[in-house]
Amino acid sequence: MSEATKRCPYCHEEILEAARKCKHCGEWLEDPPETSSTGTGSLSSNPETLVRDAMSPEYNIEKELGRGGMAIVYKAVQESLGREVALKVLPQGMTHDRKMLERFHREAQSAAQLNHPHIVTIFDEGELNGVHYMAMEYLEGRDLHEIVQEKGPVPPEQAVSLIAPMAEALGYAHNQGTVHRDVKSSNVMVTDVGRPVLMDFGIAYAGSDARLTQTGTVLGTPEYMSPEQARGNDVDARGDLYSLGVVLYESLTGKLPHTGGHPMSVVYKVLHESYTPPRQIDDNIPEWLEQVIAKLLKKDPEERYQTGQDAAEALRSKDPGEEVEVPSPSSGDGTADAEEQVAMDAGGEQGEPAKTQVYRPGEEGSEPEPEPAAMSETATATEEDEEEQVAAPSTEDGATESEGPQRQRLHIVRSLEGNADWVNAVSFSPDGQYALSGAPNNTIKLWEVVTGREIQTFQSLTEQPISVALSPDGERLVSETSDGIVRLWDVDSGDSVRTLEENSEAVLGATFSPDGQYVLSGGGASGTLHLWDVETGDLARRFDENNEAIFSIAFSPDGQYVLSGSGQSGTLKLWETETGRVVRTFDEGDWDSTYVFSVAFSPNGEYALSGSDDMTARLWDVESGKLLRTFEGHSGLVIAVAFSPDGQYVLSGSSDMTVQLWKVEDGNLGYVFEGDAEGVNAIAFSPDGRYVLSGSKDDDVKLWTP
Repeated sequence: MSEATKRCPYCHEEILEAARKCKHCGEWLEDPPETSSTGTGSLSSNPETLVRDAMSPEYNIEKELGRGGMAIVYKAVQESLGREVALKVLPQGMTHDRKMLERFHREAQSAAQLNHPHIVTIFDEGELNGVHYMAMEYLEGRDLHEIVQEKGPVPPEQAVSLIAPMAEALGYAHNQGTVHRDVKSSNVMVTDVGRPVLMDFGIAYAGSDARLTQTGTVLGTPEYMSPEQARGNDVDARGDLYSLGVVLYESLTGKLPHTGGHPMSVVYKVLHESYTPPRQIDDNIPEWLEQVIAKLLKKDPEERYQTGQDAAEALRSKDPGEEVEVPSPSSGDGTADAEEQVAMDAGGEQGEPAKTQVYRPGEEGSEPEPEPAAMSETATATEEDEEEQVAAPSTEDGATESEGPQRQRLHIVRSLEGNADWVNAVSFSPDGQYALSGAPNNTIKLWEVVTGREIQTFQSLTEQPISVALSPDGERLVSETSDGIVRLWDVDSGDSVRTLEENSEAVLGATFSPDGQYVLSGGGASGTLHLWDVETGDLARRFDENNEAIFSIAFSPDGQYVLSGSGQSGTLKLWETETGRVVRTFDEGDWDSTYVFSVAFSPNGEYALSGSDDMTARLWDVESGKLLRTFEGHSGLVIAVAFSPDGQYVLSGSSDMTVQLWKVEDGNLGYVFEGDAEGVNAIAFSPDGRYVLSGSKDDDVKLWTP
């Protein structure tokens, strides 16, 4: 979230500064709450004692060696053979997760089939007294990441001597039908005698077996992911070789090719951006070795080395093969400090809105800033303009259409599955790391966007959620359910803080003010708006000048105004927050609608956007209340609308099962997002402008990107 964070001392993942328990590995960071001696809490509060007692018939645990996000590793002695082993066990908090158990044992089963001097040997695996474990070869040494962090870059000759055997080991594993999928420097152990050993086949899969991960789910470490893995596509041997290229780059330079303020930023860079050439960081790196890295890091798998043996041969012979294009030298070393990097990830220069990355018809940065004030009241692009703005799609028989928007160009990065059968609301967290959605059994789920992993579940809702929103600081959640109950929640604990309203059936939405101090929602059954004090739960103001249902509400960016769309007369109203009075009714004479399903303000507050039952979205001038543009192209109700963070584009979601992206400047239709199986009820732009969320009736929330 946007508040202060820290690293878990056990798994080193980022968590909230105030967290008492790590949400990734489940370990307590201070004394856990008291629990019954018979409860699972008492077991997890003393995990080493639990493991020692459970494993004592067969293994004698001597000491802890380390912890990660998925397991704890102990040094132990196998009693029956008197053999030292590294005993890897799942934390007690993860044993309730069936998929995690399957993945853990899959690591053992995959790696146990492999017999190679540079792949860790698995001796045993199973479950004893509730503890899931695997026993593997005990190695004295340190992982490559630790070595580079402590001693700095590795000399080229030594790097080759470490990475070439890793390439050979991967080639061997690939020939056995196993893909590692999490190759990274911390999974390369360098023994005290200098032997590199590939560890942790934790998310590996055997090619002939069923996949454990669902389509669209990304596993792995973002900085080391291949582009195809970052997209959530199937990964083959060449994905591992890309990751090995990242390890080689890191070994030689002490840096990673792609870094960022948060995982989604890294994923975007992996997909779309280049990296600083190694020789620009250290000109002692041989040109041939830079060429090998360039080939390993090609974004197209077809352009990389195709086997581990090929990569190993290139490293040992000092011959990369045919000449490979190395990225042009960048103007800097890519090492902006943390605050500057976060600002860049959020939108270029500090203080500027994030530039929209979803729509890129030409070279980035070449498009003019929109000037809605000079717009005509309707927009119809000429055929010539359409061809310039949008690449023509191909038909099923391979022919090229002469005009029309791009379809199927946007990729579904992943689906956040297990949601309610009708997702009426989606939202990004302020930093873009998390997404909210309605879920089954009257719950709300908070998801980690980069992995699709469920972080928090908000339970005990009385009915299905129809509106969800996060506070600007990410600490609070407001929800409204279909029975009109508006609640405030604590995000970290998942607990309900208070109920603000129990009878808001006539206002179908609730949202936070830009400063996070207030919640706006309905009050009673009359369409009255209420402004609530978040801290106290007290009613701060009533908005009474309304005698019909309100379907949608939004705050202006500065918090001075509220926009509302009605559900009977098709009216769009502007309210003054300080007085609760209507200051403008937008000209309903120019449109023919009964319901305004959704509304939004532009980032600068100058324009309003509405979506209606007459299959259109409309752009309005807030100051004058006049209609500036109509976006026509849907064949169903326009239920959801949103502005891009830079205000240059708008999204519209419809019951026709599509999301459409439009240029504000000229009203041209850019992309059609096709992939939702039912009507689209909710959409949202990520804060950095690179991703889009859509929620529909097909049981999931989709994340889209170019």
